[in-house]
Amino acid sequence: MSRLISAPGQDMNELKVIIFDLDGTVLDSAPGIIESLTFAMRQLGHDFQPIPDTQRLFGPPMHDVVAHLLKPFGDDRITECLALYRAHYRKEGLYNCSPYPGILEALEVLSSTHYSLFVATSKRQEFADKMLVHTGLSETFQGVFGTSPDGTLDDKTDLLRLLLLSLERAPSCTFMIGDKGDDMRAACQNSVVPVGALWGYGSSCELNVGGASMLVASPEVLPDVIAVHLQTKKSPATECGAGQKIGWLRPTKGAR
Repeated sequence: MSRLISAPGQDMNELKVIIFDLDGTVLDSAPGIIESLTFAMRQLGHDFQPIPDTQRLFGPPMHDVVAHLLKPFGDDRITECLALYRAHYRKEGLYNCSPYPGILEALEVLSSTHYSLFVATSKRQEFADKMLVHTGLSETFQGVFGTSPDGTLDDKTDLLRLLLLSLERAPSCTFMIGDKGDDMRAACQNSVVPVGALWGYGSSCELNVGGASMLVASPEVLPDVIAVHLQTKKSPATECGAGQKIGWLRPTKGAR
């Protein structure tokens, strides 16, 4: 996991940090995840047919997702299913992903305006690193923080705390961009501004309940949302839990 931060050209008197979730925020990884989950479930003998809303389960640790999928079959072989899933995902599934439309441009704008960009994901570190290399984004972020095989960082709150502790100095502002309620709760518990990404796998309701201070409809408007927020800056503590506040919400096809 990367630790050092210092974006090229950044004002050394000020550190501005934006932390991105990976699945459902930077990358649309649903096709590969569903492919590998389907393989694992069928290897266990289940006639598993993914439904369109399967991707709404994504976000929490994969252990929880697998347990949910196995439950209707009365199957408690979570560890075995996870092993099958990860073996297939490592070989094939993780490469079946792509950046969301507009996210590359948004990252370029934010980087050019001297934000330090990070990833904090519930995905295993190994997978996150390979996906970012595969999609050409590995050099975009100053650090990538994923979970460890022993499961000690599966809680997004703990993962985000570790990332923040790794910074060389306290940032003047920190944002968490994510598509799930877990992202918003982790941000709030670490005094980070929680920004909900409506282009991902979560719903506006889930993000609001999680404590999102703003909901953003598409990556294209994200830099403007951040800039406007800083002009009317409030402390994260006053923003977390203000779930009904909608910022720069533009209806788009498929927004949920």
